[in-house]
This record gives sequence, C-alpha cells and structure tokens, in this order.
Amino acid sequence: IMSASIYSDKLVVPDEKLLANDLGDTKSYLDKIAAFIEQEYGDLKTAWKYYGTSSGWILKMFVKKRNVLFLIPCQGHFLTVFTFGDKAVLMLLESDVSDDIKVDVMESKKYAEGRSIRKEVIHDADLENVIKMIRIKLT
Repeated sequence: IMSASIYSDKLVVPDEKLLANDLGDTKSYLDKIAAFIEQEYGDLKTAWKYYGTSSGWILKMFVKKRNVLFLIPCQGHFLTVFTFGDKAVLMLLESDVSDDIKVDVMESKKYAEGRSIRKEVIHDADLENVIKMIRIKLT
C-alpha cells in the first residue's frame, strides 16, 4: 500500500516550484536521483499519476517503459518505493545497502510482481542507498 502524498488535490498537478517549496533541502536529492538515472541509463521518463484521495499524486520514474521507482512527496522529504523481483531481492541481500533495507525487503509481502520496499530520503546516506537500489533494479 502506498503512503499518502502531500499533494492530494486532483486538480493540482505537482510541479518543480511546488516540489522545491515543499521538499526543502531534500529536493536536491530528487534532482540527483533523476540526474543519476539519466546519466547512467539514459532516456529517463517521469510521470505524475493521481492515485485517488487516499494516496494523492505520486511521481513514477521509468527508463524505456521499465519502472524504476515511485516517489512520494512528503513535507520536508520524500519516500521512494521500489519493487524487486526474486533475482533483484537476492542481489539486494548480497549488496552493501543498509541492513534496515535488507530487513524491510525480507519482511515485505511477496506479490506476483515482487516485493515492495519504501525508503525515506532525508540524509546523504539515504540517497546513497537509493542509488544502490536503482543500480540493482536496472541490472
């Protein structure tokens, strides 16, 4: 289940100005995530999607039709949501991402499309973990 975005008004599509205002210092992390995907994999596409009143607006990032992650804007920070298939889960467990992420992925419910994991992005270390998860996702 997705967490709720701070953007819940169906008629107001989030934009750069809103994000810069509401994410505060963590907006730079969002920009770095986008730049990393663009530089490493090219062809980054982003799309805002409204998921109803309970979830609000969520940003989807994908490369060539391949879903990379969802980004949920919160006040002063944001959440990333990844879904990993079996192979990617194994890679994640063998990687040097932080232990809390490994615990989260093992405790998350397994669905047909894989296991979903949420990671708040507030500090540099969070950004580093997200970059590692993007690498795993797109391997």
